[in-house]
Amino acid sequence: MESAAESWVDFFENSFEEAGKAIVIAGKGNNGGDGFVIARLLLENGWDVEVVTVEGWRAMTEDCKKAERLWRKEKMGVKTVACPEEWMPDEDAVLVDALFGAGLNRPVEGLEARLIRRMNALPNEVYAVDIPSGLMGEDNSRNDRTAIVKADYTYTFQFMKLAFLLPENAEYVGELHVLDINLQTGDIEPDWYCTTLETVQELLPESNRFAHKGMNGRGLLIAGSRGMMGAAVLGAKAAVRSGVGVLHCHVPKGCGDIMQVAVPEAILEEDESECCFSALKEMERWNAIAVGPGIGQRDETVEGLRALLQHWKGRLVLDADALNILATHKDLLECVPEDSILTPHIGEFERLTGKSENDFERLNKLLIFAKQYRVNVVLKGAYSAVATADGELYFNMSGNPGMAKGGCGDVLTGVLLALAANGIKMKEVARIGVFAHGLAGDLLAGRVGMRGISSGLLAEEMGAAWSEIEG
Repeated sequence: MESAAESWVDFFENSFEEAGKAIVIAGKGNNGGDGFVIARLLLENGWDVEVVTVEGWRAMTEDCKKAERLWRKEKMGVKTVACPEEWMPDEDAVLVDALFGAGLNRPVEGLEARLIRRMNALPNEVYAVDIPSGLMGEDNSRNDRTAIVKADYTYTFQFMKLAFLLPENAEYVGELHVLDINLQTGDIEPDWYCTTLETVQELLPESNRFAHKGMNGRGLLIAGSRGMMGAAVLGAKAAVRSGVGVLHCHVPKGCGDIMQVAVPEAILEEDESECCFSALKEMERWNAIAVGPGIGQRDETVEGLRALLQHWKGRLVLDADALNILATHKDLLECVPEDSILTPHIGEFERLTGKSENDFERLNKLLIFAKQYRVNVVLKGAYSAVATADGELYFNMSGNPGMAKGGCGDVLTGVLLALAANGIKMKEVARIGVFAHGLAGDLLAGRVGMRGISSGLLAEEMGAAWSEIEG
């Protein structure tokens, strides 16, 4: 508790040029104990500190009692609040939320709920200790969302909490920071994982000094249709900047000039149709295939995808219109090769699996879908979730809101195709590719700002992302 509070206070004070006034709202559990220690440390560092708790609440835990006694040794008392609606803290004070911790397993009710609603109505900035009070660590589907603290900042201990990674909880978490408090974690077996720069550096194989283009794999990108050739260009550019040995692009007849000018590295495979993908011949030539960006959903495209899935049993990435075709022709799901990668955004995923009541339910559906069809699914968005055929769940720690632009998913498809052609395990292809794609967006945001990100610039930035990872 002392170690956690020290880390919390050190980080907190770095946000301020000088000490000010802080009001710590402390509960009776261990999170409240953290609050009492934080109050004591801030007082020692010159802050004007007040501790507030709820009148007539339950008994304190033993550790909380110890922390409270140390606080009272400083000749400081505790203010109890009996009517939260009448509580009026100084407007220049920051509120430190230490009311409930990560172990909460029930909706907040009564006086505590009223106090939380009062905190949310005040103009003061709120800093949450470990987790905003009232927010449960995982499933909040049955929670009273009016009784969850809307923190401006959350400083959590040691690990991300699953609730922080779900879009529906963003308004409660605010700006998030994970503080290392040196917990011994060797015996912990988590149910889900985060993909970071360090993990990707461990997963990505070193380049073979004697490699040639054949060793780096032949990849086929099936993309584009009349009026949608930009999707094919974006995917192809990303693939050639992500290490594919030889890239082939299957595009409608008559659209080849666009590809040859935009991506001269690509070898053309023209379809029999002049407007869309309709059929593929000689599938044995490639080490991996990606299909979907901009292909449309014409009847001949549906039949072309059906034939592909019935005959190709190798490495496969399915995106965009390929996923929309699967959603409207569910029988094709049984034909998808095991260990394939599917990359839906939320809308595409719900077309595949049906509407979800909340983000937690959607995560469960994601895991069930991946295990049922023995595939790897990238649910794109903030903290993109990668569910594997083995039932593992990985959250991506790169990327930013500036990447929510048309065409950025096409770039990801090209990245994944290149890695799949390299022969890397498919679940690792998904983790590495999603992280590198997000990292390129982060590097780009640093140069042109999030609003300045475009999918074309993102494809060009993939080389810089790989340099950062390999460096």
